[in-house]
Amino acid sequence: MKMFLVTVAIFFISSNAIRAEQVFLQMPEVSTLPIYAMENAESKVNMIAIIGGKGLRNPLGRSKNFLVRQKETFFQNKVNFYLLPNPSKQKKAGFAFRESAKNSGRIRSLVNAIKMRNRLPVFLVGFSRGSVDAASYGKKYPNSISGIVLVSGVYENTSSKASAYSMDLIIGRKLETPILIVHHERDECHVTDFNAANLFFNNLKSKRKRFMRFTSGTASGRACGPFHYHGFEGEERNVAKMIASWLLEPNAN
Repeated sequence: MKMFLVTVAIFFISSNAIRAEQVFLQMPEVSTLPIYAMENAESKVNMIAIIGGKGLRNPLGRSKNFLVRQKETFFQNKVNFYLLPNPSKQKKAGFAFRESAKNSGRIRSLVNAIKMRNRLPVFLVGFSRGSVDAASYGKKYPNSISGIVLVSGVYENTSSKASAYSMDLIIGRKLETPILIVHHERDECHVTDFNAANLFFNNLKSKRKRFMRFTSGTASGRACGPFHYHGFEGEERNVAKMIASWLLEPNAN
């Protein structure tokens, strides 16, 4: 593996008096963009966050996505946070690319780099379209990570763009790595139907699986956007804490 440079800025999260290191990893095998991270010696697990839509294309790790908005919640619950960017500022993360071997390869480079930084378990957490990245990698390299989390993931649908990239087709009915599915019962996005997510979970065989369903919150934006049931508006912090609790379970390894 090629060497990578690190730029570090230290700041404090005053609510819990936790010293955090905000890190920007430079890894050409993953992206020409820096990889935003939050690390602390007291953390117990690592999560690689993969956002939906067209992906992350800015160098500062800024996004309205649920996972990014709640990065401090994950961190405060002893989770190191790493945010996967697109390969470059110009590259959009379409469905075909997210499922590709090339994309899984660069995720594997990041997984290996994190393992060199610490010996903690590594989980992939994909939101919406990001579930395609997480599921594809988990199916191809189940023994290289401790599990995957699919948040508002893509399931059976009739969309011309998304129908070939549902969890039903990418994962099928058997997965070697542990899996957590997180979904809102009132998700109105046309490719992330709750009933389809529930059916997928019931049919799936895995050595460790769990389904977290949520019913409360608000919906002020568009159905597939970050400020709706799809993005757990009004319930974000609770959802993030529940995800963190699953990552931290004793049998997470």
